[in-house]
Amino acid sequence: MSRAREALEERVQSAIWQESIMRWESAVVLALTAMLTTFSALGLPLVEFVPYWGWLLGGLVAEAGLVYSSVRDPEFGRQVVSKMLKNEFKPERLKDKRLQRQINEALDYRSRIEKGIRERSDSVLKDELMQTAGQIDDWLENIYDLARRIDRYQQEREILHRDRVRAESRMKQLQADFARANDPAIKEQIQATLNSIERQLQTLQTLEATIQRARLQLENSLTHLGTIYSQTMLVDAKDIDRGSARRLRHEIAEEVTELNDLLHSMDEVYTAESVG
Repeated sequence: MSRAREALEERVQSAIWQESIMRWESAVVLALTAMLTTFSALGLPLVEFVPYWGWLLGGLVAEAGLVYSSVRDPEFGRQVVSKMLKNEFKPERLKDKRLQRQINEALDYRSRIEKGIRERSDSVLKDELMQTAGQIDDWLENIYDLARRIDRYQQEREILHRDRVRAESRMKQLQADFARANDPAIKEQIQATLNSIERQLQTLQTLEATIQRARLQLENSLTHLGTIYSQTMLVDAKDIDRGSARRLRHEIAEEVTELNDLLHSMDEVYTAESVG
C-alpha cells in the first residue's frame, strides 16, 4: 500500500469508526444492553430468565455487528466523509451563497468518489483510485482557498469601487492642476502624486481582472471535478493497464498546479494593493 493511500485511509477509517460507534443506533443498543443487564442482575420479572452476562454478551455482539456493518457500508462511508470534509472546509464561513453552493458541490463529488472507491474489490484499482482521491483532497484545499479569496473580494467590493472612483476623480483634478501650475516644485509634487494614483488604479484593475479570472477558474474546476468523478467511476481493471487512472492523477496534478499559481498571483495582487 502506498504512503498516500495509507495516510488517506487512516484519516477516513478513523472518522468512519468514530461515527459508527457514535451513531444513534449504537446509543440505543448500548442503552438497552445496560438496562436489560441491570434488570436481570436485580432479578426483575421478564428478564430474569436470561443471566445478566447473557444480556451483556448479546448487547456486545449486536453492537459489534452494527459497527462492522457501518464500516463496510459504502454509503455510510460517503456520509461520514461528507461530514468530515464539511467540518474541515466549513462552506458556511463563506458569505456568498453561490460560493457556498459551489464548495458544497465540490465536497459532494469527493464524498461520492470515496463511496465508489469503497465499492471496488480489485486492490490494484482501489490503490490507484485512493491515490487519485488523495490528490483531489489537495485540489479541494486550493478550490476552497480560491473561494475564500473571492468571498473576501465580495465583502470589500464596495470599498474598492469607492477607492477607484475617488482615485479617478482625483487624477482628473491633479492633471488640471498640473496644467495650470507654473512652479517646478509644485509640478514635481503633483506628478509624484499622479504616479501614486496611477499605481493604485493599476493595482485595482489587476485585482478586478484577477478576481474575474478566479471566478472562471472556480467554475472550470467544478466542471473538471465532475468530469473526473465520472471518469473515476467508469475506470475498470483493464483500464489500469492502459494507464487511465494514472492519467487522471496527472490531470488533477496539473489542476492543482494551475490553482496554486492563481492563488500565488492573487496574493501578490493583494500584497501590492495593501502596500499601495
